[in-house]
Amino acid sequence: MAEDLYGLKPPEFTAARDARLSEARQDGDKELAASLKQLRKPSVGAWMANMLVRERPADIEHLISLGEELRRSSLLDGEQIRNVSKKKQDAVTKLLRHATSIAKRAGQSVSQTAAQDLEATLDAAFGDPSAVASLREGCLTSTLTYSGLGFAADGPTGSARATRRSPASNTERKGATAVGLAKSALDLTTRAAEEADAELATAQQAVRAAEADLKRLRAAVTVAERRATKAHEKSLTAKRRLDTLRRASDH
Repeated sequence: MAEDLYGLKPPEFTAARDARLSEARQDGDKELAASLKQLRKPSVGAWMANMLVRERPADIEHLISLGEELRRSSLLDGEQIRNVSKKKQDAVTKLLRHATSIAKRAGQSVSQTAAQDLEATLDAAFGDPSAVASLREGCLTSTLTYSGLGFAADGPTGSARATRRSPASNTERKGATAVGLAKSALDLTTRAAEEADAELATAQQAVRAAEADLKRLRAAVTVAERRATKAHEKSLTAKRRLDTLRRASDH
């Protein structure tokens, strides 16, 4: 039942949960009622992540597998990290695009903050195995974050690398992550602006066509009114003539 609820848009969640909670109470199912009462409304970013799990599971698993591939590596050379990082960014960009499309289709607006939250969740799924299970459930209520210091924290080599990281390099990593989030948010808003411009141009063209149609219709109405007036005048003249002829015939 939770899976169904977390497939709903955030504005629809609370009313649907409360309705099912009421049904559970009426049925006397205290355990289900208690479980439903604990469910919390998802943020827009969390909802988009849940929808990606439902509608783009293969793409989600591809992102997760990239993180697993990097953590399994025993060397972690620079070229390998750059290669996997590029694949990861491509996968995240693709998922963000799909999420925006899903939200648009559902009529759900997406703010810059929601887009950043979604990307943070995808980054967590890539870098943190504990985040993977939460994402796969498709019932997130808030953003997942990754605060690890290394990609290979599961193995001895990764732990050693994490221990040797300096505060400066960690700060640089956080700065790079923030820049990446901002860039992705800019890409999303730019695409949204371009789509809005295209929709505006289409609407303006439709307005111009409607105005032209209205002008033609008004001209047709004017012609029809003139014809109707003339027809009524002719009808009245014919009636008067008929009345005159009838009176003459009677005399």
